[in-house]
Amino acid sequence: MENVRIRHRFLVALITLFVASAGGIAQAQTQKVRISFSSRSNTSVPYYVAVSKGFFRDEGMDVEIIQANPRLGVMALMNGDVSFTGTFVSTVRGILSGFPLKIVLVAFKKGVYYLIAHPSIKDVQDLKGKKLGVSSIRGADHLVAEELLRSKGLNPALMQPVALGDTSVRLQSVITGAVEVTTLSPPHDLMAQKAGVKVLAGPPEIGMPASGMITSERLIKENPQFVRRGVRALLRANRFIDENRAETIKVLLQWVKQTPEIAARSYDVELKSILRDGTMTDSEMESFIDRLGNDKKRTIDDVRDFSFVRSVWKELETKN
Repeated sequence: MENVRIRHRFLVALITLFVASAGGIAQAQTQKVRISFSSRSNTSVPYYVAVSKGFFRDEGMDVEIIQANPRLGVMALMNGDVSFTGTFVSTVRGILSGFPLKIVLVAFKKGVYYLIAHPSIKDVQDLKGKKLGVSSIRGADHLVAEELLRSKGLNPALMQPVALGDTSVRLQSVITGAVEVTTLSPPHDLMAQKAGVKVLAGPPEIGMPASGMITSERLIKENPQFVRRGVRALLRANRFIDENRAETIKVLLQWVKQTPEIAARSYDVELKSILRDGTMTDSEMESFIDRLGNDKKRTIDDVRDFSFVRSVWKELETKN
């Protein structure tokens, strides 16, 4: 009888040890991953979808989204404090200046921006000597604002750019008159119009890439499978967004404060143009980096590495 009890206790202990070990293995398979953005906007929807629909979790990634100033985000990426960033144009400018980073995926190659002015501004020419609110100096919205101003016959050098950071701050600044004009993308442009401000110009013919995935050359070299997993999660999100309008709008409403009407308009105006395969052509990339000011004559191979996204895309297409 005593031997039976001993064997029973041994069996219970063995089972407990197995369960604990299995739990430890499962925990070890899920890795904490930090991803940075400069602001929370609808163009970051691939990341919202990848988190909300469990695509990152399927790749063993427990993702934490961190909002950070573009400059701090770049430094965190190079230091390894974050694994990826979705902040695009400002980070690519850093690559052009020599930072050891690479674009590994593009979500939107043409972001939509509107030139939004305070009601006191009746005409674009009224903006001479006035303040232009931008997220960061020479960031995507700043460059597009200059294109829009030129398209309306105003030299942007006649204006004073003011770095304000987050999109919601720029929105409030133009509503209150702290700045006379700014550029806003969906959904914030419609929010601004509902608050009584005016649209002076619409999207340019050639927009700036608005979202994607950028990582460090060190991570690409040291842990390519990790990068591949991150790319796979985002590509699955891109495809989901393209195929699921209603579900994507629901995700947007969870992550970005807006009305269902505004989220739906944002999808129809901008998000339906998402790049399912996550790439841009060489000519598109060359045009993009030239517009940013490629003083150091960096090649497209210095700026992007689409080997991961091409491989994963082929894999996903084969499965279907």
